[in-house]
Amino acid sequence: MTTQQQDGGWSEPGPHQDDWQQHYPPHTDQHQQGYGDQQAHEQQQTCGDQQAYGYQQPYAGQQHIPQQPSPAQQYYARPHTVGPDVEYYVPEYTVVEPEPEPEPGYVLPEVAVSAWSVDNSRSAWISRGALVLILLVQAGLSFRLDGSAFPQEAKFLMSDGELSGLVSQLGLAGARALSLAWALGATALLFGATRLLFNARAGLAAAAMYSVLESTAFTGRYASLHSLSLFLLAAALWLLARTRQASPAAVLLAAPFAALAPFAAYAAALYLPTLTVLAVLTAYRFRGAGAFVRGALFAAATGALCFAGVQLAGTPSGWNVQSSDSALELLKESAQWGGVVLLVAVIGAVGFIRRARMGEMPWAEGTAPGAIRRSLLGLTLCATALLAPLYQAWLGNGSSLYVHVGFGLLFAVPMAGLGVSRMMGAHFRYPQIGIMIYVATLVIGMAQTRELYRPPDSAAMIGALREVVDTKGEYLTDDPEISAYYLRTHTKPAQWHQAERGPALSAAVKRGSYDAIVLRADSVPEALRGNADYRLLALLRPSDKDGGQEPYRIWVKR
Repeated sequence: MTTQQQDGGWSEPGPHQDDWQQHYPPHTDQHQQGYGDQQAHEQQQTCGDQQAYGYQQPYAGQQHIPQQPSPAQQYYARPHTVGPDVEYYVPEYTVVEPEPEPEPGYVLPEVAVSAWSVDNSRSAWISRGALVLILLVQAGLSFRLDGSAFPQEAKFLMSDGELSGLVSQLGLAGARALSLAWALGATALLFGATRLLFNARAGLAAAAMYSVLESTAFTGRYASLHSLSLFLLAAALWLLARTRQASPAAVLLAAPFAALAPFAAYAAALYLPTLTVLAVLTAYRFRGAGAFVRGALFAAATGALCFAGVQLAGTPSGWNVQSSDSALELLKESAQWGGVVLLVAVIGAVGFIRRARMGEMPWAEGTAPGAIRRSLLGLTLCATALLAPLYQAWLGNGSSLYVHVGFGLLFAVPMAGLGVSRMMGAHFRYPQIGIMIYVATLVIGMAQTRELYRPPDSAAMIGALREVVDTKGEYLTDDPEISAYYLRTHTKPAQWHQAERGPALSAAVKRGSYDAIVLRADSVPEALRGNADYRLLALLRPSDKDGGQEPYRIWVKR
């Protein structure tokens, strides 16, 4: 029986067979005779097994190709059971190494911190396209507001400041267009800062909510420096987020923007401490204790620049003017203007504190900010929205509060964008929640803006006064800024005086020192009723009967 037969037909004969025969020589003749029948029986059984196991003899001239049988086809030779030198034959085999697994066609990227997103070139272009659509909506909401100049707009355009004088050369329409450009830039920078702090999806949600707020639409169509101040604060916030992994000295790039913001609008001074805290929190994850050095550098540089600005231009006025407005009423109005955004921001902060990452892979690796840092960041951004309402409620002064609320919301909106992203879930699982929040914010913002943006309907009044004024007379009016601005080619600003009521008005009428008196009143004041020195020239009612504006009454000297 050959080695090939003993192997069951799958081991190839070779030099090992000769070595086996040398080590184990054949039996003697008497053993071959004694066991002849047994060998014949084994050979017959082996041949039968080969046929049963599908053994095929190679054709003439065909090279023998060994094949490994299945476990059911493997055959091992039975050893001799008689004799003192009984050996077992161990068949030869070759261990086949398993083939390496092919490379996967796609590898899941690392889950981004705070939300589910993939920041690659394609998603970046999609985000930019969505941002352009958001800015177009914001521009449309601002352009739908129109009318004559507000008294503060006219005062700004008539002021002799360097910046205001430069802007006044553009006229009312040009100044409003410039304000819109600054407002759009602030929204774009807000998106960039939120994307750096969290991710692109949270940035788009933040920009979308901020673009439809009443304060955003109002300042985008208001000829003043409020939108410029918001732009400077947004630029400082973006630079703080952009330089969070750089050297601590890189934070000095944000200091000039933060220092200039209060000189454009005094309300921005309330948010300089917030920027200082964010200078530390944004870099603590990467710099550790070195983040406090970064915060100290930012505070020192901003303070030095503000001190230099005060020495050169003086202290901004209006920041500490007290009045008698109800504090409770001011807080109530602030809640109406920014309550929705603040509520969503609180939801986002709570979700951010509980879980740094959002995704369907809790085992995702990567560094994430700690719970303490997340708590401080959420508390700072949400609490900043309360600074202007609480400060002006303490002063009892509600002047321009509907605009100043937007300064605090600029810092709370990034956390609100994160809240929208968390509520929608990974892969936009619940997009209806984000749509519902956006639509609610849009409708509320449009209604509030239409209610607040009501400039005086002064076109008819200006047309009537143009026929009676000159450069020599003195004029008393409820809106001296508007009259001085629109009639600047016929009169001088010093010729217009602010009208009062009560005894002061009666005294002015008795003196007869004014050539014309322009009042907004539903009824004729007692001092001018039946007066022999003045006659009623015109009664001009506003074109919008539902606007709640009082008609203009013009008296001229007889």
